[in-house]
Amino acid sequence: MVSGRTVSRGLAVGLTAAMWSGMAMAMEQPAVIPASEVRDVVARSGLAYRIFVGKPQREAPRGGYPVLYVLDGNAVFGTAVETMRLQSWRSEVSGVDPTLIVAIGYPGDAALSLDRRALDYTPRPAGVAADARSGGADAFLDFIETELKPQIERDLPVDRSRQALFGHSFGGLFVLHALFNRPGTFQAYVAASPSIWWHDRTILAAEASFVARASGIAPKPRLLITVGADEQPQVPAAALPSPHLTRIASARMVEEAEALAGRLAASGALPVAFVSFAGENHASVIPAALSRALRFAGRRAEPPSAPDVP
Repeated sequence: MVSGRTVSRGLAVGLTAAMWSGMAMAMEQPAVIPASEVRDVVARSGLAYRIFVGKPQREAPRGGYPVLYVLDGNAVFGTAVETMRLQSWRSEVSGVDPTLIVAIGYPGDAALSLDRRALDYTPRPAGVAADARSGGADAFLDFIETELKPQIERDLPVDRSRQALFGHSFGGLFVLHALFNRPGTFQAYVAASPSIWWHDRTILAAEASFVARASGIAPKPRLLITVGADEQPQVPAAALPSPHLTRIASARMVEEAEALAGRLAASGALPVAFVSFAGENHASVIPAALSRALRFAGRRAEPPSAPDVP
């Protein structure tokens, strides 16, 4: 004999299952970042790019939006847009205006296109023959400077005096290359965990050339260099348990980033800031670096003495 309690319990379970089944069906749709769009483009070089554009959900100021161009767009676009919205939610307190995010990525669903970023983000050292796998930084910078930026400026209200470039790792190396070779392309540069070690630290030659001619550069751009404090092991390389960790140690990520910031600041070539994020490694540091980048690049004035969040 089946009791009324058993029937009631079975009915409740059936109704609950039906409810969750219906809810699951209703939820089966992609999440969408508001006020954003994606464009697939082919550069004059013949290379394809995916451009992610995140627009502030406020009317543009009279002079247009400041812009942050972000590399590795497939991986970091969502983080950059939502960080911008939080930072600029109370711009009268934070001093950070709503900022246009333009993230440069590649067609496909992969977070990182290792082959393409190795080509686009690395400079070609002097005297080294062209290589289809690396050394394409100048061509990539041409695309940004002569194709992408003009298109964005035609399509959207942009403050051309407040444009910044952010890159991490190889992207940070590219940021340094762009700064040292074409400093007028952006007003602010953010090199997060830059791969200064690449190709026997060849970027340091570009640094020396930039410093030598810096007195003739006006207006001077600003530079922020960031790194995660845990990106460099704190023990001798010989004591590390694996070849991978030994390679990480040999890159001297923290030492090299801090030393570069110190040299540039001492030279007076441009205003430089350096931040080491405690407890962060090469991957975990990205959100922190993006947050600081937006405050560095989008700040219009020092904020009043008040908390960022009420």
